[in-house]
Amino acid sequence: MHTGDSVSFSCHINVSSGWEYLWYKDGSPLAVSGNNHTISSVVRTNTGSYQCRVKRGSNTVFFSDQSQAVRLDIEERPLADIILVTGWSEVFSTDSLVLKCRVQESQHIWNYTWFKEGQPINLLSEKHTVTPEDDPEQSKYSCQGIRTGRPSYSKTSDLFKTKNLLLKRRVLLSISGCIFFGIIAIFIGCIVLRVIRKPGNGEDKPEEAELFLTMAQLKDHDNAPCPVVQYITDAELNASSKKEADENGTISGDTTPLPISSQEDQAMTSENHDTTENNGGLVSFKQ
Repeated sequence: MHTGDSVSFSCHINVSSGWEYLWYKDGSPLAVSGNNHTISSVVRTNTGSYQCRVKRGSNTVFFSDQSQAVRLDIEERPLADIILVTGWSEVFSTDSLVLKCRVQESQHIWNYTWFKEGQPINLLSEKHTVTPEDDPEQSKYSCQGIRTGRPSYSKTSDLFKTKNLLLKRRVLLSISGCIFFGIIAIFIGCIVLRVIRKPGNGEDKPEEAELFLTMAQLKDHDNAPCPVVQYITDAELNASSKKEADENGTISGDTTPLPISSQEDQAMTSENHDTTENNGGLVSFKQ
């Protein structure tokens, strides 16, 4: 049996009347009496083995043997549900909603009956189409599977609300479409700006700092030596120093020259002498 079914047990004895009937489930007595035991809507907890027996007499009680056990197994009745077949892309092209009824976790072949606001519709199809013309109020729908055999019917599905469903879907689609195309437009715009953007003029570029001063800039600075004059002066001084070193017997090299002098030269330098400036040079006169 399946949940919701009605089950009835009957107990009888082929001996005269006047018997009291006792009922048991899995060996435990039940608080029922009479030769019939009925469960109008079974649930999973009603699963078990059922037995009966009779008794009679008040002072001396006589019990019969227990009857054979009858096993009752209760399974959960399958549930029907409604799904929306109309896709998101079809909302803009149609005003109708296609509903489909199915029985969950069942391999049997089912027929279906539909209900609108709890009232049955003369329809045995798996699908039901809702249009604004047929149902301007967009009511609540439910469905149920039916078949020959056990289970003979399924649980009724939950109510499916179609009110303002088309409007909500269109609004959501419009918003998502605007966001999508907005992102695409921004992306394309960035690519176009990157391609057509012109490089900046030379005037806008910052001036690069000059590493070396020009001759005109050196002339404006009083404390800046002239490279040409410095070069010529250093060259002449180096040349004259080298010539005097050669005449006096000094050794010149890459390092600081070491003068080589004799005793006569030392005595000569110890004498008093006067110096005068002649055109930037030094002239020595011996007394």
